[in-house]
Amino acid sequence: ALVSRGKNDYSTMLVKNSPLNDPSVESYFIPGAKVFERFFDVPLDYNDSGSGNITVFVRHLVPPGKEKDVDTLPFLLYLQGGPGFEVPLPSTSGWIQTVFDQGYQVLLLDQRGTGLSTPISAESLEFLKTDEAKAAYLTNFRADSIVRDCEVIRKTLTAGRSSDSEKRFALLGQSFGGFCITTYLSLFPQSIESAYTTGGTPPLVDSPEPVYRALYPRVLKRNKLYYSKYPKDIARVRGIHAYLSENQVTLPNGGVLSARRFLQLGIQFGFSGGYDTVHQLVNSAAEDLANRGKISFKTLANIQTLQDWDTNVIYAILHEAIYCQGKPSNWAAERVLHEEPFAKQFEWRLDYLDDDQPVYFTGEMIYPFMMDDYVELQPLKKVANLLAEYDNWGQLYDESVLAKNEVPIAGVSYFDDMYVDRELSEETVSKVQGYRQYITNEFGHNGVRVEGERIMNYLFKLASGEEFYNR
Repeated sequence: ALVSRGKNDYSTMLVKNSPLNDPSVESYFIPGAKVFERFFDVPLDYNDSGSGNITVFVRHLVPPGKEKDVDTLPFLLYLQGGPGFEVPLPSTSGWIQTVFDQGYQVLLLDQRGTGLSTPISAESLEFLKTDEAKAAYLTNFRADSIVRDCEVIRKTLTAGRSSDSEKRFALLGQSFGGFCITTYLSLFPQSIESAYTTGGTPPLVDSPEPVYRALYPRVLKRNKLYYSKYPKDIARVRGIHAYLSENQVTLPNGGVLSARRFLQLGIQFGFSGGYDTVHQLVNSAAEDLANRGKISFKTLANIQTLQDWDTNVIYAILHEAIYCQGKPSNWAAERVLHEEPFAKQFEWRLDYLDDDQPVYFTGEMIYPFMMDDYVELQPLKKVANLLAEYDNWGQLYDESVLAKNEVPIAGVSYFDDMYVDRELSEETVSKVQGYRQYITNEFGHNGVRVEGERIMNYLFKLASGEEFYNR
C-alpha cells in the first residue's frame, strides 16, 4: 500500500491504477528536477504476517518537462551506502543528471530504519520494553528486508503500466547499496533491468573475519601514507593520545572522547581529501593542548561531527551483521585486531609502543568500547551484544543464482578501497555471470559523489558492451 501524505493528510490509501498521479502526494521543484515524496507501508517481518508494518520513504525525482511521462519512463532506484544512512536531498548534477540523460526517472530510497523510513534510534526503540525484544526487532533491518521493500515499491509504482512500458528497476548501489543489489540479484533477478555498483561489490562470506583480515592491512597502508604526508603529526597524535589516555574528555553531546575513539578518525582516510581533514583536526587539537592545556569546544565539536555512529546507530549495531549468514559476528573487528600482526601494528597503549612508533588510526571497524563512548549507543549496549551473539542470520546471497545471472551489471572497484576490499570484490565478480568490473585508483570510495558523471557514463557503456573490458 502506498501511504498518501499531503502536508496535512496522513490517511492510508491503497492505490490501484495510477499511483504516480495521486494529487495528494507532496511535490516541489529543485533545480533540475521535480520531486515527489512517497511513503509506503511494508511488513516489519516478511516471514511473519502478524509482525505489523513500518513505513518506507522514497524521494522520486523526475526530469524537467517529463512530469507527464511518469507512467512510462523507466525507474532507476538508488541504494545508499551504510548500513544505516538516509539519502539527503540531492543536487541534480553529477550522476543524477547522467541517469536523467539515459532516459530514467530516479528513486532515492531511505532504507528501512533511516531518514524518514521508521528511523531507528535509542529513543525510537523505547516502545519495546526489553533488550531482547529490541534485538529481535533489529534483525529485520538487513539487506534481505531492504530488497523486499524495494519489490513492494516497484510493484506499486508500476501497477497498471502498459505492456510496452518497463516494469523492472535499474539499480545503482553505492558501497553497502551494492551489497543490497547483490542480494536483489539473488532473490528477484527477474525484477531488475540492469544494475550498477560503485565501491559496492560485496565479499561472498558468511562472517566478517575474512573482511577485516583483508582490510586492516589496507588501513595500515593508508596510515603510512598519512604520516609520510604529515610527518610532524606522529608527535602530535602521540601527544593527543597521551592526553586522552590520562584525562576524561566529554564531547558536546555528552559522549566520551577516549583515545580509541579519537583514533577512529582514520575512517576519513578512504575518502577524497580525508588525509587533510584528519590533519586539520590533529593540528587543531595539538595547538589547543599547547596553548590551553585542553582541547577546545570547537575542535571537539568538529571531531564529533565526523563520527556518524551517534546519529545513525544502525551503522554501528548492525554493521558486522551485514556479512553474517548463519553465523554470529561476535565482535569480529575487535577479535581480529588482537591477532598478530595487527595487535602490534595497531597498538594504542603508549607504554607498549616504541618511542618513535606512530600511533595508527583505525578505519570502518566497529568495537565494543563504542557502546560506552558514544552517547546514543550507550542505551543500546546490551542490544548490540545480543546482536553480536545472534547466530540465526539468514542467507543474503544465492551463488547458484548469481552464477546464472542474465542481468547486465557493471561496477567500479577502487584499487586500495579502505571500506570494501578490492581483492574480495574481484572474487565475487568471478562468481557472478556477466559482471563487468572497472578497477581504478583514480578515485576514493566516494568517487561517485566526486566524479559521478564520469563514472556513471563509463558504467553505462560498460554494461551495454560499448566499452571494452577485460576481467
